[in-house]
Amino acid sequence: MYDKPDEEKSFLEKMQYWLREESDMQWLSIGVFFMIVIAGAFFFDHSNVIPGWVQSDVAEQGTLMDIDWNDEGDKALAIFLDNGTKNLMSWDVENGWKSIEHDSEPNAVDFSGLDQWFIGTNDGIELWTGVGESSTSWVMNWADNSSSKRIVDISSLGGVSGFIITQSMDGSEVHYFSGTEVSSGTTPPSTGSDGNGEGHVQLTHVEMIGTQRALVIGSSSVFGVNPTNALTIGTLYDVSAADTGSPNVQLIHSKAGVELSQIISLNDKFWGDEYIAAVIGPTDCLIISMDGIVSKLCDEGGSSAAIDSYGALWISSATNSLEVNKITPNEDKDGEISYVTRNLQLPENYEINSRLAKSSGEKVHFYGTNDNGIEVKGVLDSEASQSVLRSLDMLGQLVVFVIAISVFGATAWQFYENRGRGSW
Repeated sequence: MYDKPDEEKSFLEKMQYWLREESDMQWLSIGVFFMIVIAGAFFFDHSNVIPGWVQSDVAEQGTLMDIDWNDEGDKALAIFLDNGTKNLMSWDVENGWKSIEHDSEPNAVDFSGLDQWFIGTNDGIELWTGVGESSTSWVMNWADNSSSKRIVDISSLGGVSGFIITQSMDGSEVHYFSGTEVSSGTTPPSTGSDGNGEGHVQLTHVEMIGTQRALVIGSSSVFGVNPTNALTIGTLYDVSAADTGSPNVQLIHSKAGVELSQIISLNDKFWGDEYIAAVIGPTDCLIISMDGIVSKLCDEGGSSAAIDSYGALWISSATNSLEVNKITPNEDKDGEISYVTRNLQLPENYEINSRLAKSSGEKVHFYGTNDNGIEVKGVLDSEASQSVLRSLDMLGQLVVFVIAISVFGATAWQFYENRGRGSW
């Protein structure tokens, strides 16, 4: 039987020749196959390593206390603690970090839209418009005719209205504001056992989740305010603005022995209308429905969390500095939302004990310390996990798919070549 020279054979004819049992090239085929298997195993072994992670030291400005980015992720306002002093600083692509003059000690920042930031201070609210080197005081009309209050956190949608948490010797209160008008404050109900019923809840974080609605984190103690004999109780409140008077506050979750630390508003484009927010703490990972029902989102808690532009939640571990959980929402054909949790690893030697996470355009920023106590920032490019070439997870799946097709094709070819023969 005439056998063509190699240079005259087509690719399929060469493959046919290599796969024949009597061909010397069969050993080459087997070798290539096992090399592909080994490569696929490598990609699978590294598929849980997060792609697009960049980390840098940020100790020069001090310890980051709070930060918020604009929607594009090219400008931010932050509070740093440096040698016991709180400094207000801005960041942009052209100038990097720059000090912002302020009238009173800052406690919290919130990007309110309209290219402006609210600053909660020890003496009311200040505004920074995204330009200039100083913030300005915002004169507000308090319902109790006070001149100002100490504000520990603030959250606004659109810069027109929002909620604030105030702190005084009498305890914490939550207020609603619209324009320059501020409502009376509401003291949250206590979870303590002293019978007083109020005054022992310290509110720490507020996040708007809709028009005239917010979630508020607080903590209280079983035996009142004495820290020497008290068990901390983490609390979560559903707050809504009233037509007149102070906001309505409803306790929707409490748990002894833990504290909640961050509220993340969920994008209804990815999470639908059923879920409105996720709330995390060192041991708790919760999801909140539109009706205010609290459910478990994941088995472990976290130290910080943020949502990316694809709707995925990224939660840093509270116990492992190299571990991050990714929770991705999925919508079925009936419109029902479910979610999948994946345990991922940071690249070796890029650990972070994150205490704060924020979304910044297409990226997610984590702020904390490495295992040596040095202030670091980790930046996660969420687009990397969507790219086959940059994600070892997706690349590993592609390699395995190619292997499966190759094995199936080779087997089918052998059956074709040996059809009609008594044996192989």
